[in-house]
Amino acid sequence: MAKKKDNKKLYQTISTIFSYVALVVLFIVASFLLFYIASSLIAKISHKKPILSLFTIVSPSMEPTIMVYDVIVDTRVKNEDLLKEGDIITFYSSSIDTGNFTVTHRIDHIIEVDGEKRYITKGDNNQNVDAGYITFNDIVGKQKFKINGLGKIQVFIASKYGWLIIILIPALIIILMDIFKLKKIYNVKRNLETIPEVKKLSRVRETEENKKIRTLTSKASRINKKNKRP
Repeated sequence: MAKKKDNKKLYQTISTIFSYVALVVLFIVASFLLFYIASSLIAKISHKKPILSLFTIVSPSMEPTIMVYDVIVDTRVKNEDLLKEGDIITFYSSSIDTGNFTVTHRIDHIIEVDGEKRYITKGDNNQNVDAGYITFNDIVGKQKFKINGLGKIQVFIASKYGWLIIILIPALIIILMDIFKLKKIYNVKRNLETIPEVKKLSRVRETEENKKIRTLTSKASRINKKNKRP
């Protein structure tokens, strides 16, 4: 019996710790996403580059440094002095046919033409540098860090079955938790009803309530009789 209680207490402790950890992780993720969304909206309204940007890599041009489906986190570059050869940047290019999508490559070298810096870029997995050049205005941000393989989750969620699972699994978990809670409440109530003291208390309360009802009925009857007298 004691061992069973100890196991139950251990289970409750582990569940509590897991719940707190999950809440902290969710809070951090939610805060990060809110900051990202707010940054993007502010940038769109003010027509400036976002402070923070996330990009899913779908090309092997930067392998093995950045693999396909890795997600990179970029921050806005305030001025050109913060850029140097070897930096990984995300940019728009009119020389590379990307369908108006961004490119994430490394700065191979920097040249200056008529007092303006021009950046020559290259993918780590490419043999040659990119065609043409880019200017500071083409650069969206500089890579701060990457999250390995996170893009696979994004692709899965975007799929038909992904959305289905993302909706169904949390719903099923919530339903099962509610069923478990209801069952626990029912068991507690049933166990209480088997205790003699509780039964006796219920009978006492029932008797007191019946007395009150009889008293009220008697009073009502006397009042009716008085009202009927001429």
